[in-house]
Amino acid sequence: MYLLTMRAAVVFGLAACAAALAVALVLKEGKAWPTAILVGAGAFVGTVTFLDGVIS
Repeated sequence: MYLLTMRAAVVFGLAACAAALAVALVLKEGKAWPTAILVGAGAFVGTVTFLDGVIS
């Protein structure tokens, strides 16, 4: 038995990569950690919403 379907795993993986990239870019810009985490969370939610609509 699997915990995630293949579709959910792809969406989650791509969203996690997008969030990590967003955090890295914000930190490289010189912003503080809380700002970077908020931007990363927004990127994660936006990517999940977008990919869920595109893949379905």
